[in-house]
Amino acid sequence: MGTLVKFELKKLFNKKMNIIVIIVCLFLITLLFSMAGKDFLATDKSGKSYKGKEAISVRKEQMKEISGTLTNEKIIKEIEKLQELHNDPNNLITNSDGEKDFSIEIYNEYLNNRLDLLTNINRVYANYNTSYITELFNLNLKEQKDFYETRQQRIEEKLNQSYDGKKYTPQEKEYWLEKSNNTKTPFEYDSYYGYSNLYSTYELLIFGVIAICICLASVFAGEYQNGTDKILLTTKYGKSKGVTAKIIASYIFATLVFTIYLIFAIGTIFLMFGTDGGNLPIQLSNILSPYALTFFQSLLYNIVISYTVLFGMVGLTLFLSSKLKNPMTVLVIDIAIIMLPVFLSIKSAFGILNKILFLMPYNAIYSNFSQMVSYKLGNIVIDLPMMTIITYIFMMVIALICAKKTYSKHQVE
Repeated sequence: MGTLVKFELKKLFNKKMNIIVIIVCLFLITLLFSMAGKDFLATDKSGKSYKGKEAISVRKEQMKEISGTLTNEKIIKEIEKLQELHNDPNNLITNSDGEKDFSIEIYNEYLNNRLDLLTNINRVYANYNTSYITELFNLNLKEQKDFYETRQQRIEEKLNQSYDGKKYTPQEKEYWLEKSNNTKTPFEYDSYYGYSNLYSTYELLIFGVIAICICLASVFAGEYQNGTDKILLTTKYGKSKGVTAKIIASYIFATLVFTIYLIFAIGTIFLMFGTDGGNLPIQLSNILSPYALTFFQSLLYNIVISYTVLFGMVGLTLFLSSKLKNPMTVLVIDIAIIMLPVFLSIKSAFGILNKILFLMPYNAIYSNFSQMVSYKLGNIVIDLPMMTIITYIFMMVIALICAKKTYSKHQVE
């Protein structure tokens, strides 16, 4: 068996088209991930602009001013300072919408390094659907309760809302509230630019999955097309060990190539931004996230998800390759399945179509752990990341069984 696997691996790695696809995709991934650092912008207190590595250093230095434990006292002080600045007419201008807003000087001196923090505070104390800090300007601080208790209330409010007439079931509400209660508070706040920029580009690894599917589309279909199936299927082990060797070699090939893509993608981001913030809670990027994970833990989770999506798509590709006689047809179907969600928007966490779209490869390869998407099987509630893993493992197993049976039963013409 080992000899057969090595033979099949050699075929995959020696194929000129595969080599070209792997190299081109590696270049594309490195280029796309490096753009996050090259295009990174920052402005210092004097209004001077920076780009690239200089901008990253400036932003990290600015973050030191507000880093530390997010206690209730610290949060209240931040709001008080914001309101003090907003109550001074000299700090305001009229924007293009005819509304009062801070001047560019105030943005440079105060808001640049605080906007994300204040936006998250605003989502807890005022409006969890907002992406700005407007409601904090006139917030009555005397009426505000503990920040973390209020955060939990906001999550509960979201769980009680109706979306197009659909609601979370009692079991789902209990599941998400319990999950959120497990988060450790108070949160630590510091820079996490490496992780935030990695997550903003992580889904681009889907190009790596597509490249691997291109390379594997001809594993069986190529044999049909070239007529070599007539030889392989009539040999002693052609319908047993021969098929198994092709499958094992395909997964070894896929794992090695995707690992290279992952190393270059993650390495490119961390070389530019550093690995700071791995121990910080993911709530810094979305304060209402119910997951008790650090950025580093969420990255490990996403890597596991990525591999299961890859393995599921490899299984599907091998099945299609065993069923169809043209590798191009296999590839067209693969790309259609992978890229379909690009053209279909997800409107909510409810409805069969939305829940299927969440599990499609383009959406599934990455989770930001911010949405409360759950799947209820009887009395069991499964969250989206875990459902993704289960779905693609199941998909892989079924597809491989079908691929082996289909190729073994193929009638040589």
